[in-house]
Amino acid sequence: MRTMSEEWKPSDELIVWAKEHLSQIGLDGLWSPDGSGVQYRKITDDTFALMFTYNHPSAIEHHERFTLLMEAAGYNVIEGDDVQVVTPPLDATAAQHEEYRRKQEIASGWQCECGYPLANNILEEREDKFIGVEEVLLSTGDTANVEVWSCVVECSNCGKHIDMNPDDFHLLAGDEIFMQWKCEDKLYVALDRGQMKDLADAGAADGVVLGSEMKGHKVPPWLWGCYAMPFSLEEHREERAWDEESNQQLSNELAKLEEE
Repeated sequence: MRTMSEEWKPSDELIVWAKEHLSQIGLDGLWSPDGSGVQYRKITDDTFALMFTYNHPSAIEHHERFTLLMEAAGYNVIEGDDVQVVTPPLDATAAQHEEYRRKQEIASGWQCECGYPLANNILEEREDKFIGVEEVLLSTGDTANVEVWSCVVECSNCGKHIDMNPDDFHLLAGDEIFMQWKCEDKLYVALDRGQMKDLADAGAADGVVLGSEMKGHKVPPWLWGCYAMPFSLEEHREERAWDEESNQQLSNELAKLEEE
């Protein structure tokens, strides 16, 4: 599959960036650079597998360059017989939506080491953990310091605490849960533009704009600059428990009707 000329080689700076970035991806984590048309899964500590590629010259070239980069960073890249090759949509927006949908479909199948599906855990109770600051290489060739975080999910089956890359957790949980943050006794829920408009029209302004810190606690960077509404964490948990109980009762009643 590698047909690219050998003229392109990754720079030393790019190799350093790749070593740092790829090492942060956990096992079964995905790497799918936006707009590249390719997707990889980390199957071992030192091996990535090509999972998906568009049948397009640009995607093929991206894969060849990414392969050279990953190999230079000390990783193996394999191409199995089950690689999904898809003709890309003609519309760019449709292609982006399709790429995101495909990622979510893969995320829905992720499991804990015990075999329990990650999607079945209480994702609303995730903990956002600050790991540190690292220097990354920007597309311009410059470097910048960025905060590294993980989203910690507790397995409801075995109790294991699972550290997830925030992007992977976003795929698994969706926007609504991802754009929430617990701080002390409050749950801050970020609003979208439509929700902010409705609040403004109603004359309500009880929310806050989240910065990098609040009450001495670091705020995850994906929430910086967001307008969020604070809710009582205890009341939110009670409401969720009531919803879960109601849904379970409904399921039981439906099961009885089917038996009859």
